[in-house]
Amino acid sequence: MEKNVIKVGLIGFGTIGRGVAKLFLNSSSIINKKAGIKVELKKICDLDIKTDRGVKLPEGMLTNNINDLLNDPEIDIIIELIGGYKPALDFVLKALNSGKHVVTANKALLSRYWDEIAAAAVKNSVEIMAEASVGGGIPILRGMDKGLAANRIEKIMAILNGTCNYILTKMTLDKMSFDAALKEAQAKGFAEADPTLDIEGFDTMHKIVILSSMAFGTRVKESDVPVEGIKGVDYTDIQYADEFGYVMKLLAVAEKEGNRADIRVHPVLINKKHLLASVNYEFNAIYLKGDAVGETLFYGRGAGEMPTASAVLSDVIYIAGNIAHGMTKKVPFIQERTKAVEIQKSGTAVSKYYLRFNVVDKPGVLASVAGILGRNNISIESVIQKVQDTHSKVPVVIMTYGAKEADLKKALKKIDAMNYVKQKTVVYRVVD
Repeated sequence: MEKNVIKVGLIGFGTIGRGVAKLFLNSSSIINKKAGIKVELKKICDLDIKTDRGVKLPEGMLTNNINDLLNDPEIDIIIELIGGYKPALDFVLKALNSGKHVVTANKALLSRYWDEIAAAAVKNSVEIMAEASVGGGIPILRGMDKGLAANRIEKIMAILNGTCNYILTKMTLDKMSFDAALKEAQAKGFAEADPTLDIEGFDTMHKIVILSSMAFGTRVKESDVPVEGIKGVDYTDIQYADEFGYVMKLLAVAEKEGNRADIRVHPVLINKKHLLASVNYEFNAIYLKGDAVGETLFYGRGAGEMPTASAVLSDVIYIAGNIAHGMTKKVPFIQERTKAVEIQKSGTAVSKYYLRFNVVDKPGVLASVAGILGRNNISIESVIQKVQDTHSKVPVVIMTYGAKEADLKKALKKIDAMNYVKQKTVVYRVVD
C-alpha cells in the first residue's frame, strides 16, 4: 500500500533528542520537501518524561514504554539516541527485525556490533544509518559512501573528539595546565562530568573503527586499534613542540595498503603548515586521501545539540525519500563486512619522533644518548637542550628522522636504563 506519511519514533530525549524534536517541530516544511513525503514525529520514549526540556510537544507524544514505539506498526523509522551497548542493541535489533528502519548516533554500538546490526538490516531489507555517530554535523559517512564512491580510500587522519581538541587548544594558546583546561571544558559543556572515554581516547577509537570499516570495506575490530589518550600530556611538551614548529593534536589514523591496515589513536605533533594543525577548540576535522580525488578535508562542529541533530535528521530524510520512491532494498548504507583486514604488526610502522629526556647535566650525556639512537638506526634531525647548573636535571629534546617503532623502543629501553636518566622518556609521533 502506498504511504503518504512516514512516521518516526525517537528513543532518548536528552540533549540530542531535544535537538531532533526541535527540528521536527520548527523545520517540518523543509524536511517534508526534501524527503518528498510528509515525515512526522509520532512518539518519544525516555525514562524521564517529567523534566521540562524546553520543547512544547503535542499531548501524548512522550512515553516511558519502549514497546509503544517498537510494537507500533505505523512507525516506519526508529531513532536511537540513548547511547551505550545495552539496552540500545536490543532496541535496534528488535526494530530492524520488525521491519523498521533505524537511525542512530551510537558510535560505541556500531563499533562493537557492526556486523550483527548490518546482518539484521540486510535480512529484513531495511536501512541502518548513522551519520551522527562520527563528526557530529560533519557529513563524513555519506561523503565517503556517495561523494567518494569511485575512490579507494588510502588514508584517514582525523581529529574526532571535541573535548580533547578543546583541552589541547587551551593548553597551546592560553598556556593552561591539562587540569585547568579540562575544568574549563566541563564548565562550558564540551566535556562530561566523567571525561574518561574522551581523554583516554576510546571515543575517538569508536569513531575510527566506523570510518575505517566504511572506507576500507573490511572487518575492523576495537581490539585492532591501539589507543593512547591525552591524560598524560604535559604543557612542557606543547611548549617544545611550538619551538620545533608543531602543535599537539589527538589524532585517529587509518592507512591501508593492499590488504594490510594500520589503525591507531594517539597524540601527535603535527606540523603547523598541515591543514589539521589549525583545527581548534571543539571543532573536528577528517582528512582523507583517495586514489582518484587526492586529498580532501571535512571540517565542522563535531558535537553539540543542533549539529548532531542536523545529522540525525539528514538520515531520516534520506530514508523517508527512499521509502517514498520504493528504493529501500538498494545497496545498504552500512553493509556487512565480508573480509577481515590484516592489521599491521606493532613495531613495523615508520615515523618521525619527538623525544624528551630528563637527564643529569654533565659532559657526555648527549653523546651517549645519540650513540644509542644511532646504533639502533635512528638519526637525529634537531636537538634542544636548555642550559642549567651543572649536575641538575635538565630536559634534552630530540626530533628524529623517520624510524621504525621497534627500533625506537629498543633504543629507549637502553637509554631509560642509564643512570643519568631521571625519568622515563616522553615520546610522541610526528606528522609533517
